Order: sequence, then C-alpha cells, then structure tokens
Amino acid sequence: MSEHAGNVRTMLRALSVALMTLVVSVTPCSTSALLGLATDSGPLGLWNAEGGAAVVEMKLCGGALCGRVVWLHSPLDEEGCELRDKNNPDPALRARPVLGLQILRGLLPSNQDPLTWTGGTIYDPVSGNTYRCQLKLESSDRLYLRGYLGIPLVGRTTTWTRVHGEDNKCAN
Repeated sequence: MSEHAGNVRTMLRALSVALMTLVVSVTPCSTSALLGLATDSGPLGLWNAEGGAAVVEMKLCGGALCGRVVWLHSPLDEEGCELRDKNNPDPALRARPVLGLQILRGLLPSNQDPLTWTGGTIYDPVSGNTYRCQLKLESSDRLYLRGYLGIPLVGRTTTWTRVHGEDNKCAN
C-alpha cells in the first residue's frame, strides 16, 4: 500500500469516528429557539471534525440543526479520485461526493439544558451507517458529539472544535 493510500485510510478512519458521534437528552423545541443560535457561542458555524480530518458547517435546515461536510483534509481516494459515498446502503446514492454531503440532521435544542441538542442523526459515509446522535456545547469553541445505536449509553463521543476557535485557545 502506498503512503498516500495509508494517509487516506487514516483520514477516513478519523472522519468515520468524527462522523459517528454526538451527546445528551431529548425534548422538542420551537424554531424560534433555534434562531437564537446564530452567535459565536452557539453550534452554528464551521467545526473541525476530530483531529482536523474534515470541516463540517452546522446551520439551520427546516427548523432543526444540520451539518454538511465543507472541507476534507484528504479529499481523494487511493486512485486519486474524489471521495464518494461508496458504502451507502442505497446504490443510487453511492456516486455522490463526500464533500458537500449532509451528515447531521434533525438536532433540536433540549428544554432541559440550553447547551444540549438531541433527537438527530449522523451519517458515516465510511461505513454507510446512520446513527442517532446528540450534541453538547462545552464552550463557544468546543462541542461533544455522541453517536449511538438505540440508547446514548451504547455509543461513542468525540470532540469538535470551532474553526479558528483554536486561535483564541492557542494564543493564550
């Protein structure tokens, strides 16, 4: 295996972990509560997925929080072609590019905790699996994502950092 193919596999593993994950509880909310999230302290904006393998843009989609892959550290496969959603369970979707792919859907703020979003799903293009997910803001520049099967107890959590949030943290 070439060094490039090894790097792509490493990036795909990191992206897989990052895309499989989100944190906390379930309660519906209004769209007006979501509209208040367009600040530097809310989840809207650009986020570095685990280790900087990808950047995901979180925004409002149909009254809920969603996320789309807007940048990949290694956007090419082993053959030098654009990464595609080749493991999607729907054969008709396997040719779509990973870059631009919506991976987060349906997250709503919790009425129990203003820093938590629940009830969503996260799609992992590496495995082709979709997981339930939750999100919790630790600070304005860091959030925890948990992807899980069934209940949050059976899942995995990862940390995402806001793009350029590291400028504030690392400057101190």
